[in-house]
Amino acid sequence: MFALFRHSIVIFSVFLVGVVSAQHEEVLTTPLPLTLPNSPSKLSPLVYPEDTSVGYAVSGIKKVGETPKASRRYIETPDPENIPQVATIQTVSGEIGGGGRTVLANNALHPPQTGVPSTLPARIPTRQAEPSQPIVAASAEEGGPRPVADPALNASANSDPYHPPVRTASFLGVVPGETHQGDVVKFWGNAVKTTAVDGQVVHLYSTEVLNHIEVFYKDDVVSSIVVRLDEPFPEEQVREVLKTELLKARPVMIPNESGEIIGEVFPEKGVLFLFAPMSEKQPGLLVKQIGIESVTSEPFVLRAEATLNDQPTEAKRDLNDAVRVNSKDAKAYWLLSQIELMEGNIDAAMIHGERAIRIDEKRPAFHLTLAKILTRMNRSEEAKEYLEEMLGICDRVPHERASALSMLGDLYRTSSKPDYETAIGYHSDAIRLATALAEHPNQTIRQTAKDVLFEAHLGAARDVAWGRWDKKEESIAKWVSKAEEVANDPEMIDAKRLSKEYPFKLAVCVLAAQVGLAETKDIEPYIRDVINTGEQLIQSTRDPILKRKYQWETGLSLYDAVQIHQLRKKYTPALKYGEIAAGYMESGIKGRKSDTDLYLLARLYFRLGAIHAIGNKNHRAAIEWFDHAKPIFALLEMKINPEELGRLGETLVSMGVSYWMTEQREEAVRLTEQGMQQIERGVQKGVLDPTALTIPYTNLSNMYKELGKGDAAQKYTRLATSVR
Repeated sequence: MFALFRHSIVIFSVFLVGVVSAQHEEVLTTPLPLTLPNSPSKLSPLVYPEDTSVGYAVSGIKKVGETPKASRRYIETPDPENIPQVATIQTVSGEIGGGGRTVLANNALHPPQTGVPSTLPARIPTRQAEPSQPIVAASAEEGGPRPVADPALNASANSDPYHPPVRTASFLGVVPGETHQGDVVKFWGNAVKTTAVDGQVVHLYSTEVLNHIEVFYKDDVVSSIVVRLDEPFPEEQVREVLKTELLKARPVMIPNESGEIIGEVFPEKGVLFLFAPMSEKQPGLLVKQIGIESVTSEPFVLRAEATLNDQPTEAKRDLNDAVRVNSKDAKAYWLLSQIELMEGNIDAAMIHGERAIRIDEKRPAFHLTLAKILTRMNRSEEAKEYLEEMLGICDRVPHERASALSMLGDLYRTSSKPDYETAIGYHSDAIRLATALAEHPNQTIRQTAKDVLFEAHLGAARDVAWGRWDKKEESIAKWVSKAEEVANDPEMIDAKRLSKEYPFKLAVCVLAAQVGLAETKDIEPYIRDVINTGEQLIQSTRDPILKRKYQWETGLSLYDAVQIHQLRKKYTPALKYGEIAAGYMESGIKGRKSDTDLYLLARLYFRLGAIHAIGNKNHRAAIEWFDHAKPIFALLEMKINPEELGRLGETLVSMGVSYWMTEQREEAVRLTEQGMQQIERGVQKGVLDPTALTIPYTNLSNMYKELGKGDAAQKYTRLATSVR
């Protein structure tokens, strides 16, 4: 509703950074084999695929000594204290917080010299607008202009009795965007004064109690109404006066560049209150000006930004209203993409993200979100290339550039061919840049920079944990300590939209880092930290989107605990935490439409079954978990990336062994053949060596031999020989 006020202050709305945990964005991109026995039983002629009996390590988990050789071995591990700093960076004000909007006017009109009311009128006459009823056009005989309702704007709100309809407010029977100038003159009389502002005709009216009413016209239709009060009145009193029009409407506060509240807007009604400056003599929110104009998308977007991280369900409703009002609002689509990403609805996130960029391709934040979406789609190499190309457009917005550098560090660590030295280089660059911005006078830039510092230090800790470095434990502790300093910054503690997840993210990072440390180190305290901080987040919200997000992420972190215990051959705690992880992930998967997430859940089911089969030699317990995994693998097998075909094929062959051992022969053969077909696809696409087919061919030969099908057995024996 900001087009009405064009001439005065620039509003910088709070820019919310959607933080997406990078921990599990790489889960399908860095398959790392575990070394386990090749034979499930001395009594079985079948062979598990080498190094895949219990699946690949997810999240880049590696045993010490299995890390690929780096180009050089550091004598001294990268230290967060040794990152050189850069000078303070100047920013372009127009880019702060996603761009400014001139929203308050101070035109050349002067109020007529009439009496000044000492109190606000008890009630300003307004059109009655019940939430469940459309606006009814008044007839001329009823003594008022004829506003016409827009059914498209009412479609979403009227279906929900707890939310007001999206409908421009009426003021003394006049509705901006609908009422014509002739009707205003007919029912209000002639204006006290007529002038023009920015090409718009402006009529000035005065009543006994409202001394200064400005009516702006565009193309002979009222575009906006401004009521200037002769003295400020308490906000709650003004809202009470307008309660008929503002029934159930939720306002959103409008900050200036320094974060001070200068007004509030009611998005569904197109109503704005401008506040008088606070002082010791005038504490509290005092309204000095009321504005009304046609409903626009910007206030919905502003409110969505304010609630995105705490009430994403409400924010999504606002953003859907925003794009319904204005299908060209790029920022609304961008924020929608963040919420869809939060929900795990990756395809929808991509649609909204691409649409935002098509409308406005110069906003770095839009491109950063698109890179996150690509990563979640298991397209990390594309995301990396895309971000590196986009760095140039971030030069004018250094806090966004710092975010891009930190993301690149994560991508180099989690790519199919991880480069830990380059990763920590990018994280160090992000830290240098963000440190220079951490004292910036603009609150949005300053807090965003501190958030980058938190994420980049945790990213560097992971780089050290998963790479080949000396003194890893000492170095990881330093990087994590630096992140903790940011988490304990008083300003960030107050900025709950950014910092409320910090304790959980710290716990997740510390647990994941244990894979690179001594196998004798007790990880139980770190697991408890993950569960405790995760539960705190889950219990802290009633928003269904957030609750499912926290459940999913808690499960993902416990997946790390499963793999660490599995690597250490501690199968009892691995199964214990695997079952807990499955519970969290099953709760979190509801409503998510991500094939990658669904596949990851199936991988967990398979891993738990494989631990029973290999670790405990209990095939009956194994197939209980495999029964959960099978339908998901069947659903997704044609969508699997070529690089993943080998792992999927070997998974199915491994499952076939357990079904064979429990006398489910037909199912065993079916799964083994299904796995063989996936591996053959990988060979055809050039991502697998033909020798990968040796085990499925051998197993099928043995299966058919025991089933008394000699011809089939001989066929697979020949095939196994041909690929050795």
